Amino acid sequence: MDEKRKQFRHVATTFDGNAIAFGEFERAVHVYDLTTDACVSKFGSNLDFGGRRLAIAPNGSICAIASYNDNSLTLIDLHGDHLWQRGDVDEVQRVRFSLDGNTLFCCHHRGIVSQFDVRSGETTRFNWFKKNLYGAEDVFESPYDKYMVVDRIEGDIQITNLRLKRIGTLKRKTFAVLDYAFAPEFICISESGGPMTCYHLQTGKEVWELRFPDGIHALDVGYNEETKHFSAVTWPYKNGGPFTLLAIARHNGDIVTETGLPDAADFGFVKRGTRLVLTTGAILSTATGEQLGALDFSLESANN
Repeated sequence: MDEKRKQFRHVATTFDGNAIAFGEFERAVHVYDLTTDACVSKFGSNLDFGGRRLAIAPNGSICAIASYNDNSLTLIDLHGDHLWQRGDVDEVQRVRFSLDGNTLFCCHHRGIVSQFDVRSGETTRFNWFKKNLYGAEDVFESPYDKYMVVDRIEGDIQITNLRLKRIGTLKRKTFAVLDYAFAPEFICISESGGPMTCYHLQTGKEVWELRFPDGIHALDVGYNEETKHFSAVTWPYKNGGPFTLLAIARHNGDIVTETGLPDAADFGFVKRGTRLVLTTGAILSTATGEQLGALDFSLESANN
């Protein structure tokens, strides 16, 4: 196997952009263009292993990198230049750009989500942000409707408007959420050691629940705009084993297709959920599981 395929441990994608970022176990970040399948940038950073501390902006021009060990948060462009860096952002587990690319959300281990202005690096100082994101573990935006979901460390999951005013609540079924996927009017939630559940965003009512065999859960979930199916990457967490890609009907939770996946350290949905990218470089259709292409790691040295 190519050495780069062994080294990549993180993948960061955008909802509908052409850029994708890979992180090695620590430090090095590589950015690929999905239109050419080639590497367009490689730079060193303070990325450390664990959590989801690598994110790429919606326009693909900058990466956000957090380090749990040195409490830093850095914005780096594709030339490897630091746009800004902060050293006071402690215990970050996840970083995520807002869909408009103007805000960077940082999810901390202690149960709070902080927000930074992407242009300046300054903390966003809106009282309603502070109040509603204290005690939160993560925050997600819908690309279809004017809704957000706030995953709280304790208590119910909250459906809010874009100003984080609570609209409804969703009862947690296990101790932790693994991933979320939005569809028009719906949200699908995967929980650790538990099911995937689809809810109606406006009412908060459960639409369907998909339970897996004992010892299996969905690590990553997405939504394919073309087929109007949800997607899931499942894994037998109790005993280990192969990953599986599922296509799931949006309205009733029926499994439409089921495809075994090659081993990979991480997965990311791209192209509005129609493709799945693996840290091995493989690019698969989420509708059929068929491999449609692969990122060309061999061209990296020629481009850098």
